[in-house]
Amino acid sequence: MDAYVSPQELYHQLQSEMPPTIIDVRTNDEYAAGHIPSALHLPGDQLAQRLAEIPRDRPVVPY
Repeated sequence: MDAYVSPQELYHQLQSEMPPTIIDVRTNDEYAAGHIPSALHLPGDQLAQRLAEIPRDRPVVPY
């Protein structure tokens, strides 16, 4: 498992048949200002309570 994924690598992963789940842990305001379209928004302060929402059938990339 890599600890860092470059933007280019993430782009390629998102184009694959089994793209990773992107988790956006930023605040609501940061998310509203711009985000990756397919990202699942789980603000950091809610993450522990909402872990069940994260799909477990594919890799996860938080940002």
